[in-house]
Amino acid sequence: MQWISWHRPMLTSKITDLIDRILECWCDEHGHHTGSVEARRKANSLLQWIELGVTDERELSDLIRDDIVIGAQ
Repeated sequence: MQWISWHRPMLTSKITDLIDRILECWCDEHGHHTGSVEARRKANSLLQWIELGVTDERELSDLIRDDIVIGAQ
């Protein structure tokens, strides 16, 4: 198997604010605290999607709402 190496984007305040907004909405909808295990799992998933180049807020929100994950770590 051949590995593909992507350059990770820098975590700017724009990206962290995006993650915070999406995560806060998801937590409100599902009754979780932002520091919960499930919220951390969603934040990790968001970060992985962003690293793959997905930066649209609506698309990212849909991905975590539908629980679409890249893979188990």
